[in-house]
Amino acid sequence: MANEIMDRNDLMRNWFNGDSWMNNFPSIFDNNFPEDSTLKTDITENNQNYEVHVDLPAVDKKDIDITYNDNVLTISGHRDSFTDHNDKDGDVIMSERSSGRFMRQYRLPQVDQDNIKATYDKGVLEITLPKVNKEVDSEHHIEID
Repeated sequence: MANEIMDRNDLMRNWFNGDSWMNNFPSIFDNNFPEDSTLKTDITENNQNYEVHVDLPAVDKKDIDITYNDNVLTISGHRDSFTDHNDKDGDVIMSERSSGRFMRQYRLPQVDQDNIKATYDKGVLEITLPKVNKEVDSEHHIEID
């Protein structure tokens, strides 16, 4: 049942790539630490299904798109609710909420794409991906109930 969701060696390689790997560290003299824009996800697996839970606070259901293609589940969309970051009156003390596009992909092989189910409640997207014994290669769009 073990599933390869991410290669941890790739994470280390990506950390040290680029002009300077030191750019990945926040400055101790800067109050603007890098924003964590990764979709917070829990994935469980049993013999019948993969269960995916993704935190998407303040995102409308209509702004979420889910596809399954070539053994990869893709969750994308946008959040437009926090667009006023102007400090016209000089009273903003902290501003961490953001708006914009998001996307994350998960490799989950051998899924019965015709029976994938998704629900969205209280800012949490839940996707059930039933397993099959053979691989399916065509793309399939998943509606959210």
